[in-house]
Amino acid sequence: MIVLEELDFIWDDDELDLLKDLWDREFSITWIGNYFERDPDEVLLALIHLAKENRIDRRRTGLKGE
Repeated sequence: MIVLEELDFIWDDDELDLLKDLWDREFSITWIGNYFERDPDEVLLALIHLAKENRIDRRRTGLKGE
């Protein structure tokens, strides 16, 4: 079995920069998913990637956002 096979793991640099900006502005993962027309799980995985690269920080509103 291949896990998460239905998810799209491809993000370009401009999308990741915009994702970082939306994260910093405390938008919710659901809102960001709707904005990018992506599954919120794809957004979460991209955020994990950014966190591992030290490109994003914890935020006041936590993972859920506002």
